[in-house]
Formats: sequence, structure tokens, C-alpha cells
Amino acid sequence: MTKLQRIFNLILSLLLIAGGIMLALEPQVGVLVVASVMSVGLLLYGVEKLLYYIRMAHYMAGGLAILFLAIIAIDIAVFAVTTIDNPKFAVALYVICYCAVSGVLFIARAVESKLFGSPALPLILQALMCLGLAALCVVFINSDQTIIWVFCICLFYYAGVRLVSVFKPTEIIYIQ
Repeated sequence: MTKLQRIFNLILSLLLIAGGIMLALEPQVGVLVVASVMSVGLLLYGVEKLLYYIRMAHYMAGGLAILFLAIIAIDIAVFAVTTIDNPKFAVALYVICYCAVSGVLFIARAVESKLFGSPALPLILQALMCLGLAALCVVFINSDQTIIWVFCICLFYYAGVRLVSVFKPTEIIYIQ
């Protein structure tokens, strides 16, 4: 990880912690801010991936997947903008989808890690936490307060993961 990436991850983790505290202290305003930031962030991510596809990725193998990712991100951003009038639903849907997809991807990474002989237990624990948070959101979908607390837990968890990655030394692999 470069120094610029470390600084970016440090700033992002501090913003995630601040957002989690704001959401926990002032849930009504916090949910609206989170839904707005989520929709704008997804829109910017989708536009950035679309520009990347136009500039470079259409020449690459697998570049079409980047185009599909950009279209899906822009579509979800537009959907998130339309649900701003009911931000708790948007946040609940975001938490459920994000945690479920993250959990499945952590399981896939754990299986791949196990095939290469690396320890898979940390990835399995992260997968269980993500899937547990998604299940908690599904069970308590009608409880606004529970969704807010689950989202705060998600924000603090991902801030902690980013903080650990900032201070973790980078491994250098030498090929002989």
C-alpha cells in the first residue's frame, strides 16, 4: 500500500467513525445524510467506472465487466436518490445488500485462500459477521432503531478494518 493510499484510508476511516457517531447521536438527521452520501457516492463511483471504461477498459480483457459494474452502480444510485424521501428504507436496503454481498465475497476469498494454503479463519469470521449483520437487518426490518444501530456497527467495523490496514506493514514479495 502506498503512502497516499494509507493517508486516504486513514481519512476515510476517520470519516466513517464520525459518521457513525453522528448517526448514533442524531438518528433522524444522520439517516438522511447517510442516504444522501450513499446515493452521491454510488453515482460518483459509477461515473468514474464508466469513464474508466471509455478511456481504457474497453481495450482490456474483462473490460466489459467494468462497464456492467458502472451501469449497475449508476442504476443503484438513481434508485437510492428516489428513496431519499424514505431514507430508513434506503439505508436498510443498502445495509442488507452490502453486508450480504460482502459476506459471500469473504466466503469466496476464504475458499480461494484455503486452496493456496493460507489461513482462511479471519476471512470466515468476517464473512460470518457480515452475514450476521445482514440477517439482523432482515429480521428487524420494521424497527428503524435497530437498522440505525446495525448501520452504526457496520460503519465502526469498516473503519476499524481500514485503520488496521493503515498501520499494517506492507509485505514485499521478491520473485527470484
